[in-house]
Parts: sequence; C-alpha cells; structure tokens
Amino acid sequence: MIRLIYSSALNPAYAVQELHGLLATYRARNQRMGINSLLLLMNKDFLQMLEGEEAAVDELYEFIQHDQHHLQLTLLSRETVSEPSFANQPLVFVDTEELAHKLGHPVHLSNIVPHGELDHAERAKRFVQEFINGKWHHHLPNGQNPQVVHRR
Repeated sequence: MIRLIYSSALNPAYAVQELHGLLATYRARNQRMGINSLLLLMNKDFLQMLEGEEAAVDELYEFIQHDQHHLQLTLLSRETVSEPSFANQPLVFVDTEELAHKLGHPVHLSNIVPHGELDHAERAKRFVQEFINGKWHHHLPNGQNPQVVHRR
C-alpha cells in the first residue's frame, strides 16, 4: 500500500460549485479502485492524499495529471505505508473556507481530521497542517496570483 500526496491549483475555467457536483462521481471511482483519500480545498488550491494499492494509486494519479480541473500539479510525497489513514473513506472532502465560515474561526487540523486519524502518519499530518498554514499553495489568498511552491 502507498500514500501519495500532491498539491494543485483549481483551473480558473472551473467554479468550485462544479467540483462539488463531481464529488459523488469521484467517491464512486475511488471506491471501485480501492482508494481512500482526503481532498482539501483552500483558496482555490488542493491538497490531496491518496492511499491504496500501488497500481491503483498510480493509475488515479496519472488520470489526475491529465484532469483539466487541476493546474500546477506538484507531487509532495509518495511512500509505502502499512495501513491507511482513512480506512473505508473513498473521499473525504473539506472546503476549508466553507468549514471556517461554519465554525466561525480559522480551520485547525483537529477540525479536518477526526481524532485518531493520521496519528500513525506523522508525515502526512505534517503536510495537512502545513497546507492549512499556507504552504504548498499555488495562489495568493485573493485566488488570482501564482505563488511559488517550496518543497523541503
């Protein structure tokens, strides 16, 4: 089993609402492929974690690389793991702006990841926290200007 994490920017030709309409299709596809995933949307940027058998994850990532909804795809991590972080979760989607509005305060890792999830995946947890904190983004907060993505 592998865990692959990437960031990308939402193509400005598509609206966030269109993405919401595709979530059921994406969940069904991931379930058919045996993939668990977490997809975060923040300032029109994505961070996605894909987990599953290597061939399935690689096939899905290849599809995503050619998906017109994504621009500036950046592979952040690809590692072998012994267990999934999100077992039986074909697609957990979090629009951080919507969540922050509902909560009435900025989003924290604990608002996104249920207690206990990612406890055994420190590296994955770090990528999620860094994304929430503004790293791995391709847009500035106004959503229009490209931003340099740094990987260390």
